[in-house]
Amino acid sequence: MVFALLFIGVVLLVAGARDTQDDLFKLVKGDFTTNGNQKSFLYWIVSILLIGTLGYIERIRPLSRAFLVLVLVVLFIKNGGVFQNLNKQLFSKEGDE
Repeated sequence: MVFALLFIGVVLLVAGARDTQDDLFKLVKGDFTTNGNQKSFLYWIVSILLIGTLGYIERIRPLSRAFLVLVLVVLFIKNGGVFQNLNKQLFSKEGDE
């Protein structure tokens, strides 16, 4: 949990230093609200949390882990080109879009 909060703090610090915090907030808001044909990311978060909480029951833990892996695989397959888009975002310069 500490690393997650540290990561969020670094992201907010970098966005503030680059004066792009408004763009960051619009992106995050767009992930959690529906925009026409796009589905909200909120469904994925709720499903991962529900399956994860089932993992606290000892007998259901292997099934819960299998479903979590399945959800993550579907998430990566549904959003095709995840690694290419990640490289594009990480190594692009500010005016290259």
